[in-house]
Amino acid sequence: MKKIFKYFFLFLIFLFGLILIAPEDREWVKCSDEKDLYRYVYNGWKVDKVIKDYKGEYPQIFLSKNDRIKALNFGWRCYYLEGAELNYKRR
Repeated sequence: MKKIFKYFFLFLIFLFGLILIAPEDREWVKCSDEKDLYRYVYNGWKVDKVIKDYKGEYPQIFLSKNDRIKALNFGWRCYYLEGAELNYKRR
């Protein structure tokens, strides 16, 4: 029984060390936050649509101003292809 605890303890130490040493995944970037949303609203952007995920959290907020559309992504982490915000133009 002591041998099992010994190996389990060594495994936990190894796992903790691996977490501390492992580099940050570059596929994820910082998401938008409330400051970004307020900044756009104060600068004349209008909120058009709010889309929430299946849990009702982490919305994507669509803003528009003139012929431009911007989508702010909120959440714990954002995938780098989407990033913190998406920028579009109306055709």
